[in-house]
Amino acid sequence: MEQDELSDLALRAAFEEVPRHVFVPAYFINNLQTKISRDQPDQYEIWLSDVYDDKPLPTHVINGMVVSSSSQPSLMAAMLQALELEGHERVLEVGTGTGYNAALLSHRLGDDRVVTIDVDPRVSARANKHLHDAGYRPLVVVGNGMAGHAAQAPYERIVVTVGINRVSQNWLDQLSDAGTILAPLGVGLVRIRKDGMGRFLSTPAFFLPVRGTEIRHQPEIPDGRARPSELFGEILQDSDFLFLISLLLPRLTWQYEIDEDGKETGAATVWSADGSVADLRKDGKVVESGPQLIWSELESAHRIFVKYGRPSRQRYGLSIAGRTHEVWLDDPSGPSWILNT
Repeated sequence: MEQDELSDLALRAAFEEVPRHVFVPAYFINNLQTKISRDQPDQYEIWLSDVYDDKPLPTHVINGMVVSSSSQPSLMAAMLQALELEGHERVLEVGTGTGYNAALLSHRLGDDRVVTIDVDPRVSARANKHLHDAGYRPLVVVGNGMAGHAAQAPYERIVVTVGINRVSQNWLDQLSDAGTILAPLGVGLVRIRKDGMGRFLSTPAFFLPVRGTEIRHQPEIPDGRARPSELFGEILQDSDFLFLISLLLPRLTWQYEIDEDGKETGAATVWSADGSVADLRKDGKVVESGPQLIWSELESAHRIFVKYGRPSRQRYGLSIAGRTHEVWLDDPSGPSWILNT
């Protein structure tokens, strides 16, 4: 969604009037090897151009890992529109990041109706400074976002801007009776009611995972006997199939092979935090090792995907009962799967 497509005119005004450049004084490019900063005169023009381009920008890196970023503005616009704000709601944002999204919410609702929480005190301090510099004063809290912030509850809206594998019961407890949660589950966005029932939106969403769930390094490529694969590179580019994978097989890391011309060869390596790894080769054969046979599970997921007509995101729903998350297709009585949360 482009910002000028926002039907909420007050949100459109927020995007027009809140200066993103205040919240992104620097970011990283070239596989996080190069820092672009407004403080470097020879970088100023590219910095300003990129800040107002419609793309995500990594802003904080620790030990080669991105721990905070400024999300793609069009995705932010789609999420804020999906909150269906009327102007009176109290909102909790989980994942402060740069503070830019909190500023947009403050512009739309007023400072006193916005609470934003982040686990990293350094990220929160920088965001708070950015917010003050831009003239906004929402409540910035340092803490575990999965715990929410009960002191200001109940909230009419809770918006989550970090990737999650489960919806926290604390968020449901802190939600008003008529409130909704909007969160990125897998690589999709789900809107959830107080009763734990939700539907996925059509919008794809890719967010940094909540802290503590990152997969930090690639294990060794298995050196076993290869077998023909049911899946090939082009299948792994199907966004609807990747959405299903992100739910049924969460916390996987993917790496696609690139040739000398910068094009994907069709080969790919995928691994999980438990040390399981699968390597798809250019000849269409795969070798896998570890506690779980990842590629075999991917092939099984693809058979499910084909069986039910290659469903798009918005055909899926979610039911939550405690820690149990059940994803279903079309309606709660349809095909369903218990998620590994």
